[in-house]
Amino acid sequence: MNPAPIGARIQIISNHSCHHYRIGGIYRVHQIDSDGTFKAIDDQGVEGDYIRWDESCPVGIGWDWLRDHLDSRSLDLLSAFNGLTNLRLRDGVETKIITSIPNLADAILNVMPVVDEEIERLRNQSPDEADMTLDSLLS
Repeated sequence: MNPAPIGARIQIISNHSCHHYRIGGIYRVHQIDSDGTFKAIDDQGVEGDYIRWDESCPVGIGWDWLRDHLDSRSLDLLSAFNGLTNLRLRDGVETKIITSIPNLADAILNVMPVVDEEIERLRNQSPDEADMTLDSLLS
């Protein structure tokens, strides 16, 4: 991983330098050293030892965080997407963006029940019938 700015969220992916971070744990970059290492803090503000950048990877906003911070309408909107891998927004920005585009949000929310119903119907068809129906949906 390339160095990230102070405050960036990272996930620990290995422990080659015998640090005391939990592999898989999510931390925030807290201090950057000039020798290719950094320190990070956990959610309680506890600072860890120095760790190399290649022992971490950047982390976007996870579903657990979103579920705790967004209203139900916004969560319904996000459920229309396949994964949240590319959603990398600063804290507090998600709701403002989603509510600033109400026509898009309404359109997605209105079409989701129809799409969900159609997908369920396709699951009950033979594979050949489902492929033909899916092709007509996509065109």
